[in-house]
Amino acid sequence: MLYDNILVPYDGSESARAALAEAVRYAREDPGAALRIIQIIDTEQLVIERLEKEGRNTTDELSSVLLHAHYDEAVNEADAALHKQIDRMLKGLMNEITIELLEETVPGEQIVAYADEHACDLIIMGSRGLGALRGMLGSVSSHVLRQAKAPVLVVKQRAEG
Repeated sequence: MLYDNILVPYDGSESARAALAEAVRYAREDPGAALRIIQIIDTEQLVIERLEKEGRNTTDELSSVLLHAHYDEAVNEADAALHKQIDRMLKGLMNEITIELLEETVPGEQIVAYADEHACDLIIMGSRGLGALRGMLGSVSSHVLRQAKAPVLVVKQRAEG
């Protein structure tokens, strides 16, 4: 067993899908390795989008009950969307798999802290996410490379063709 606890930050980007595919390859080779897949979501933005779809102005007075309901619905929709994207890739794995949504604060710092808190001994992540890019690596992957205690495998998106 080379790695016991592999963390895969996933945002739905092409390089995140490639990273998850690489993590699945590791997991197939070692059924004792646990996979931890996290997706960091901006719940505030998701709630704003839900309110706008309903035609509500985000400055409207809304009850805390209504806001909480929108929050729960947004998180449930994000969870369902995540599973729709990744469940097929995970099919047939005998490994322990944990899938979690984390509310966004600072993604790079969250990934490093999560890896530390859960004793992850490898982080496999995409080189570029869905957010703004800085240089050759995305700002989040660059931060994780610099700050993580565990080894980080950065996976580029697959070339078309």
